[in-house]
Amino acid sequence: MRYLLLLLALSLALTGQAQKIKPRKTKPMTTAQAPVKGATEPVLVVQRTPCHGTCPTYKAAIYADGRVEYEGERFVNRMGKHTLRLPVATVNQMLAEAKRVNFNSFRDQYVGDVYDLPSTIVTVQPVGQPAKKIEARQDIPEKLQAYLDYLHKQLDPLANDLEEK
Repeated sequence: MRYLLLLLALSLALTGQAQKIKPRKTKPMTTAQAPVKGATEPVLVVQRTPCHGTCPTYKAAIYADGRVEYEGERFVNRMGKHTLRLPVATVNQMLAEAKRVNFNSFRDQYVGDVYDLPSTIVTVQPVGQPAKKIEARQDIPEKLQAYLDYLHKQLDPLANDLEEK
């Protein structure tokens, strides 16, 4: 009798495994759900270096989806590492401004011979394009300085706003 029950249980188990499992139908991803291409690499990195005074010192890696990986180091209200957000339109405008001032045409360094001034180090890398990095401290061309001022205007509030985005 035990063998008969065991045989019956085994045949039921095998019958259940032999049934084909139907694949689940899934809906295609919409644009809103689809991952942003290039979201794994920042499209813009801005670093403000220290000086011998009270210069704000931070680094912000900005992604195409608006995410900002921020690290405040000195003379900013928001110290340490934080993940913040900018509107995607603001990120796109930052990249458009870089294109407008022809960021890639500038030299890689404008450092001069005064070393106690702060530098701004900017890397611009639109999705699918090569990166261009510039260190700017002294003797900065007017168009580049205007772009740096624009970036500072966008990012300095993040460094000093204590609300998480």
